[in-house]
Amino acid sequence: MKISLSFARTERVNQEEQAPRSYNPVWYILNVFTMAIGSVNDAPVKLNALLMENVRLTYPELIDRFTKHYSQEVIYQVHKIIGSADFLGNPVGLFNTVSSGVMDIFYEPYQGFIMSDRPQDLGIGIAKGTASFLSKMVYGFSDSFSKFTGSVGKGLSAATMDKAFQDRRRSARSRNRPRHALYGVTQAATSLASGVASGISGVVMQPISGAQKDGAGGFVKGIGKGLVGVVVKPMVGLVDMANNVTEGIRNTTTMFEMNDFDRVRLPRYIGIDGILRPYSGKEALGQFWLKQADKGAYFDETYVAHLELKGEEMIALLTIKKLIVVKAKRLAVNWEVNFDQVRQVKADQDSIVIFMKDPDVPPFRIHVPEISSRKWFCQKIQETLSKFDYDRRPLTL
Repeated sequence: MKISLSFARTERVNQEEQAPRSYNPVWYILNVFTMAIGSVNDAPVKLNALLMENVRLTYPELIDRFTKHYSQEVIYQVHKIIGSADFLGNPVGLFNTVSSGVMDIFYEPYQGFIMSDRPQDLGIGIAKGTASFLSKMVYGFSDSFSKFTGSVGKGLSAATMDKAFQDRRRSARSRNRPRHALYGVTQAATSLASGVASGISGVVMQPISGAQKDGAGGFVKGIGKGLVGVVVKPMVGLVDMANNVTEGIRNTTTMFEMNDFDRVRLPRYIGIDGILRPYSGKEALGQFWLKQADKGAYFDETYVAHLELKGEEMIALLTIKKLIVVKAKRLAVNWEVNFDQVRQVKADQDSIVIFMKDPDVPPFRIHVPEISSRKWFCQKIQETLSKFDYDRRPLTL
C-alpha cells in the first residue's frame, strides 16, 4: 500500500471548546506549538505486503499476525512522516526533488545519445539535464524554506490571540498567492506593512474592544492582547515577507510548465438542500461576489440569490441570514440588514421595501425599476425571511 499522507493543523477551532481555554497559559502554549509544527505535506508512506503460504491458523492468530506486521511497517515509516513536516522544511520532499534533478543530469544526455544519431542531440540533452537540475535545486530549497516560514508564521499568528487578524491574514494568503518572484516581493512588502500596522493599532483598539465586551476585565485582557500583538504581529509580517519571497521564487521555476492550469470557471453553487443541479454561471458569480465582499468578511455566509442594480452600480446579495448591498466595482458594503431585525418585505411601484421591527428605524429601499426582476427578487427575500423565522420559532410540546 502506497499512501501520500498530508495533515494540516487549521487556524479555526471549535468556538465552544475555545471559550473556556482561551486564557489558559497551558492551552495557549500548546495551541501555538501545535499550530507551528502540526503540518505534514505528502509524506510517502509505503506499507509492504504480508505474504503467507499454507496458512493453518486460528482466526485470532491470523488477526494478530496482520496487526503485528502492519504495526511494524508503520513504525518503519515514522521517519518519513516526521521528515515531511513543514516545520522542518520537509527534508524528505527536498531530498526527492534534488535527487530527481541529479538524475536528470545523467538521464537527459543518455536519452539524447541513445535515441538519436545526431551529435548535437547529446549537447541538447546535457543542456536540458543541467537546466532541469538547476530548476529543481532552486525549487527544492525555496519550497523547503517556504514551508518552514509558513509553519512559523502560523504559530506566531496563533500567538497574537487576535481572531480578526488571523482571519485577514488567512484570507490574504489564500487569495494572493505569489505566482512569480516579482509578485512575491510586492506581496512581501504588503505582509510586513500589514503586520506592523495591525500591531500598532491593536495597542489602542484591543483594550477598547475588550471593555465593550467584558467591561473592566475585558479592558485588562485587551491591554495584554495589545502588548502581545505589538511585538508578535510585526514578527508575523516579517516571517510572511520571507515566505512570500521564497514562494514567489519557487513558483517562478514552474510558471511555464503545462500542468499549471488556471481555473476556467468560478466554483459551482450548491444550495443548502445539497442537490447538485446544472451549472449556473449567474449563481456561481453571485456566490463569488458574496465570498469576496468587504475583503472576505462574509466568506462564511450561505448564498441564496443576488440582483444587479445597474442604474446605481450596486449589487444586492441575499443570504440565509441577511440582505447585503455592495458597490459593484470594489465590492465594498454599502448597507446590510439582518433578518432578525426585519418585520416585513414588500414590493411597491419601483422598489423593494424592507420594514424593520423597530418602529424608529426607517425602512430600507432597493430601487428596482424592472417589474420581473423586482417581483423575482422580492419573492426570494420573502421566502428566505419566512424560512429564517420558521427555523427560529420556539419549540412547543
